[in-house]
Order: sequence, then structure tokens, then C-alpha cells
Amino acid sequence: MPRPFVCLSLLLLLTPGLSSCGLFDDPTVAALVCGSDCGTTVIQKTEPTITVGGKLAQNYVKGARVWADKLVNGEGDLKWQNGESLAVSSSDGGYQLTGITGDFQVVTYGGEKQDSAGKRIGASPMVAPAPEPGQATTNVTPLTTLVAFEPALKEKLSAYGDWKADIAAPSGVSGNLLRIAKTVETFSSALSGGDSPVVIDFSANLKSLGKLATSLNSVSGDLASDEVLKTSTSSAITAVVSDPALVPNPPTETQRLALISSVEQSVQGIAAAIPATDDAVVEDPTLLAKIEEVLDKANIDERIVSINLSMGGECTGNLNFPAMITGIEMSWIENNLILSASISDDRPTCLDYNWSTTSSVFRIIDSSQPVARVENFDGTDLQIHLSIFDNDQPADGSCTWQTNPTVCEF
Repeated sequence: MPRPFVCLSLLLLLTPGLSSCGLFDDPTVAALVCGSDCGTTVIQKTEPTITVGGKLAQNYVKGARVWADKLVNGEGDLKWQNGESLAVSSSDGGYQLTGITGDFQVVTYGGEKQDSAGKRIGASPMVAPAPEPGQATTNVTPLTTLVAFEPALKEKLSAYGDWKADIAAPSGVSGNLLRIAKTVETFSSALSGGDSPVVIDFSANLKSLGKLATSLNSVSGDLASDEVLKTSTSSAITAVVSDPALVPNPPTETQRLALISSVEQSVQGIAAAIPATDDAVVEDPTLLAKIEEVLDKANIDERIVSINLSMGGECTGNLNFPAMITGIEMSWIENNLILSASISDDRPTCLDYNWSTTSSVFRIIDSSQPVARVENFDGTDLQIHLSIFDNDQPADGSCTWQTNPTVCEF
């Protein structure tokens, strides 16, 4: 009998014993195989991968970067690194991350939500812990952000309902949970919203929400009550502005007190707009309008427009996110086919464009520009290809003409 076959047979005979002694209790063991000379036994291991998906909900957040932030000793660095699964949220806030290995948390950056009039405004960053066994979806919300920083809040928030729920769902969510969620959003906006934010760094903004989570976890009583929420946000603001790692240039004492007063006024208004109930409350345009009025009176601008990432220069330094093409649009205007793309990138002015087509009949004008065109277009079938480069990292997308306009989403 050939030696490799004998070796394989022995391995098969040994497998039950190895399993019974615990060798295969490790779920990463894929196979037990013979070494190159069959004088050794080689254990081949592969890390299991998982897929995670759900909704990004403040209301629904479109166009946010979402990634699986690897945990080391239980903590993530809140930065996207090469190899970490990455996606962009869709118009309904949906996302899906695939091929995830090891311990992780879900982190979001950027994106836009809608105000009561349907206008898109910048959204706050969020975090969610990895799914628990049997958890079908992983929604990322202000509530999951609190739990990601303070796991002990799971039990406290569960008293009001499902803290993992999609808080923007048409069916609504517990009024008490929505109160807390809108308070978290307001806290984030007070620190990082508008044109003169106190916190301007992405990771500092998230860590500021961690301060709020710690403050909420330290108090007793009804977490959804206006008094507890006011006390917690006030304490957290003081902790944030007193931390030079988060706020290198802290506000004056007068400014700090004014900021606390604005947030407390907002929390009081949120409590008046959202009833203290475990029954479902829907975050519809009417409710959003009430909250916007509250924030306006408190001089809090909820537009998150100034959070940035340390890049080492506008178009140089370490690449933070690779560019991603989320859509291509072709519009037929007179005799020109206008080509444009939706790009998700943290440095859109640093991209190199390359529009192309396999057609020998049509020619693309301005093929290296964000908006290009095909001259003398006559409505015949035409496939357009776009390649973009960010620090030499490519992204590609193709779209075939169908109707006017043709929109391809990726």
C-alpha cells in the first residue's frame, strides 16, 4: 500500500480518539493531514468567519462607512484598518459586513440622516457590540453605542424593552428607550455639531459618548427620567471638557456652564415630546419637528459637519478609507450622455477618475473628471466603466444604459 495512503488511513483511525481527548473541541480546527514526508501530522486551522448586518438608525443613516473594528484585549481602536470588513450603508440604513474573524465591534463614520423636512444632515458616529448567540441582526443606534462602552447598561436598558431594536422602524420603539436615544444624539450634537464644535475628532466624539455611558451607568433610578438624563449629561460634559485627550482646547467655565444649560434644556424638551412609556413611539416627521424646535431654542445645531480623522495631510499620509463607488448615473441631455457617480470617500478631492467604454462608436469626453460625457449619443445600448484611485487603491463599477436616466447602485 502506498505510504501516503497508509498515513491517511492512520489519521482517519486516530480521529475519534483525538476528538474524544478534546483536540477537535477547538472550532477553528479544519483538518488533520499528513505532513510532506508523512513523518509528521499537521493540524490545519482556519478561523471561522461570520456575516453581520442590520440597520444604522438615528433615523436611518445613508452613506456611512461601517466596519468590523477588531478588538484587542476587549478594546477596539475605532479606526478602520486594512483587512477589517468594510461597507457603506444604503438609503434605508442597511449594511452588511462579511468575512469577519475574531472579536470585533461595529463602528460607523459619517453618513447622513433626514430631518423633519426630508433634508439630509450629517449623522453622529455610532458603535454596536458584536451580536450575541442567536441574534439575527445587529442594529447600530445611540443605545447600542452606550452598551458598547458600558456593557452593564444592557440589563438597565432591557428594563424598558429591546435595546438592540431598530429605533427608526415604522412600528416604533419603547418611548423610554427613544427618550434615551434622542438624548444621546443631542449630547453628541452639542459637542460636535454646528460650525464651532467642542469635540472635532472622530474617535474623541465616540469616546465622549463613552463618558456619557459611564455617567448613566453610575446613577440610580429611572434612566429615562428627565432628571436622571439631565444629571448624567451634565456630568458627562464636565468629564469630556476636562479631558485634554478629548478636548485639547477646553471651553471657559462660562462656556461650559452655557453648554450644560443648553443640553439640560434640550433633555427637558425631549422628555416633553416623547412620553415616558414602554409602549411603542414612532420617530416620524412630526416628532422630529418637535425635537428640532427644542434644539433650536436651546441653540444646539444637530448637524455633524466637523468631525474629522487625522490623515497626515489632505491627500498624503496613511490612507484611512478606500474609496467606494456606490452608484453610477447616466442622463441623456440633448445629444450628450452625462456620466456621474456617487462616491463614498473621506477625501473626495483626492480621487483620480478613469471613465471608459468598450464601444468603438462613442467617445468619452473628460474621462479623467468626476463628471464626463459621451458625445452624439443616440440611445443605443452602451456599457460604461468607471475606475477610481485613492492613493493607488482602486475601486471599479460598471453600468449599462437602459432608460433615461439610468441609475446603477452598488
